[in-house]
Amino acid sequence: MHRVAVVGGLAAWMLAGAAHAASPRALHQHPDFSGVWTSASLTNMERPDDFKALVATAAEAAKYEAAHRGKPPDVPPEDPDHNVGGVESEWWETDVGLARIRGQIRTSWVVAPADGQLPISPAAKAFYKARRDHRKVDFDNPEGREQSERCVETDGAGPPYQNGGYNDNLEMVSTGDRLVMHSEWMSSLRIVRIGAKDHLPADLRVPGGDSIAHWEGETLVIETTNFLPRDVDDPKGDPKADMKTVERFTRIGPDQLLYGFSVTNPAVFTQTWTGEMLLQRAKKPMYEYACHEGNYGLANMLTGARHVEAEAAKTRTGGR
Repeated sequence: MHRVAVVGGLAAWMLAGAAHAASPRALHQHPDFSGVWTSASLTNMERPDDFKALVATAAEAAKYEAAHRGKPPDVPPEDPDHNVGGVESEWWETDVGLARIRGQIRTSWVVAPADGQLPISPAAKAFYKARRDHRKVDFDNPEGREQSERCVETDGAGPPYQNGGYNDNLEMVSTGDRLVMHSEWMSSLRIVRIGAKDHLPADLRVPGGDSIAHWEGETLVIETTNFLPRDVDDPKGDPKADMKTVERFTRIGPDQLLYGFSVTNPAVFTQTWTGEMLLQRAKKPMYEYACHEGNYGLANMLTGARHVEAEAAKTRTGGR
């Protein structure tokens, strides 16, 4: 993983230099997506219970925005952040309203299914619940903890790209035959090969999948497969299970990108689902996320677990 990060960082640096040397629009007659973009919005992937349809009325939006603007997102009561003050202490980027796409006030990025919810299969839901419950008591080893706690998440740049209330910036560098996508969240890096005809061999899997792209007029279409098993997250643990995403980036203004996407993953979802997101040019630069494996949070959790075990052992042996 360290070698991948180093090579990826070097590639991004080299591609950034090429981007400054010449304009992709001038060379290839296609839009240049280079810059820092943000998905910050009160609109999220799934539709909250406050709304019943994909498009909200002005009155519904005003009520929702008044209640949520500038406040932490809704975090489930069982989330550890409730116990350690994370909800109150994070720097939330919620001082914005719901997204407006084609003049419509959108209540979710998910467009289909019509209910605005991810079509997760019953088997997958049961598996994920059991895993969450187990993680509440599993503090034996670092490998038992979530990837985000270990700072080894690789999906910050998608696919598909998402937003979460903070660290919602995405930096892109376009050179004509490559598009580098660097997310603020976890500093994830993805390199899209524009014009490539074939994916990597099926048995060669890479973090975040293998992304190739082509142009359809002014729209860049990105197809990604060859995901790692941990990205597919098959409840049955089939190492050969794969998924496919198709993304579409279209420049709809000097400071706006329309981002459409579809996800096909039979191991997890009952159907292919689709979404649309609005990306706007960021007004401020992107900063280092600075999460690293072996941070104090993970070490302290495991140390606390060892302390609890030692105390329990003293109780069993009468303090000896």
